[in-house]
Amino acid sequence: MATDEEKEHVFQAIEQAVDAIVSEVVEGHYEALTQEPQLTSKIAGAIEHTIKKMDVGDLNVQVEVRDFPAQGRGALEGKVGADVYISVAVIPEDRKDVSKGMLAQAKWDHSAKDPKLPEQIGKMMERSESSSYVWVYGPNGVTCYPAGDYLNPHSEGGGQSVGSLIANGLRCEEGDRRIGRDLTKPLITSLNEVMEELGVQTAVSFTVREGSRRLRPYRRRRRKRLE
Repeated sequence: MATDEEKEHVFQAIEQAVDAIVSEVVEGHYEALTQEPQLTSKIAGAIEHTIKKMDVGDLNVQVEVRDFPAQGRGALEGKVGADVYISVAVIPEDRKDVSKGMLAQAKWDHSAKDPKLPEQIGKMMERSESSSYVWVYGPNGVTCYPAGDYLNPHSEGGGQSVGSLIANGLRCEEGDRRIGRDLTKPLITSLNEVMEELGVQTAVSFTVREGSRRLRPYRRRRRKRLE
């Protein structure tokens, strides 16, 4: 069984890796004409490509991303005002599994006062008041603000990075169990179901497994030679 120090080491490694990836992608598109949903999808894909799977001691980290088309066959209708759904799940040796979800609407810093944003925030908070966020894309990366505070001019709450948000979700300090994916189902199936229910185009899943519940590499059985 992993120690608290080993778990924290993994959470910090995830935070640092995600923040480095996010900053690189956003900086590369800041002067471009990339729209927020497309940039969010690029960020998610870069995170999955770079991290994908990580083994640290008795812990295993798996990252999966799902994208549904914005238009045409298979497109999802936006129901909760969010661009991205973030799943964080911890599957420990003691079987006290935790699955939480978070919602985020992304905006460039120059369009952060989009007149559609209050309605989008309202829809997100109807589904999860505690775990809805606004991601602001700036020249040096992304800052995540609690959606409930974002439009409040008197709010003194500061933002955090995407990596910090995900790491805190894995620490069980962020996230909403009510919108967590179903851990009794295969990962892709459970992500698809949540995306269809919420009407979100992009989903990013971080799963940390411990000990005997870690993912094992599949090995094809050798065929017996015919004599």
